[in-house]
Amino acid sequence: MPCYEHSCKNSDCNHEWEDEYSIKDDPPEYCPKCGQKTAQRLISLGGKGIVELTGRDLVDKIKADAQTLKRDAAKDAKIYSNLMGENKYNDLQTRMDRRRRK
Repeated sequence: MPCYEHSCKNSDCNHEWEDEYSIKDDPPEYCPKCGQKTAQRLISLGGKGIVELTGRDLVDKIKADAQTLKRDAAKDAKIYSNLMGENKYNDLQTRMDRRRRK
């Protein structure tokens, strides 16, 4: 049975609660806390939207993210310097510039 979130429109109450009932049933009209006819059903995404990966799926996701980050770093010097650390990046650039001048 679906779980619905509700809120009381009464500014003195503002009570929030969850109820389980059939989709065919009407939502409650009365707030269980203040007893007034100010209840309204809220529109929600049905949870926090968190997907947890485990096992092989997690390993594959981490590898794919690492490849994407590697491609992005190769295209953009700012991303590369942020990943490496600005001091190390500047040192590396200085050494590369010295080698080019020789």
